[in-house]
Amino acid sequence: MRHEAILRIPVPDRRLARAFLAALLPEAEEPPTDRLRAEVKLEGRVLVITIRASDTSSLRAGLNSYMSWLKAMGSACSVAGGAGHPLEGRWGPA
Repeated sequence: MRHEAILRIPVPDRRLARAFLAALLPEAEEPPTDRLRAEVKLEGRVLVITIRASDTSSLRAGLNSYMSWLKAMGSACSVAGGAGHPLEGRWGPA
C-alpha cells in the first residue's frame, strides 16, 4: 500500500476508548475492498487508527468512513450520557 494516514484520537475515558476500539475492530478486520487496509489499536486512552491504501481516493474514502464512525459514536455517547460530546475539539465541533 503506497498511501498512509494515522489518526491519534485522545479519548477522555479508558472504558470509552475500549468501547470505541471494539466498535471499530470489525471494520478494520473486514475491509470493503482490497485497496484499503486499516489497523485500530489503543495506546492508553489514545485510539490509533492507521489507514493504508493503494491510491489517494481509497485513502480519502477510508479516512471519511472512520471519521464518520467516530463522530457517530461520540454523538451517541453524548446523547446517552447527557454530557458533552466526548471527542469535541479533537478535530472541530461535533
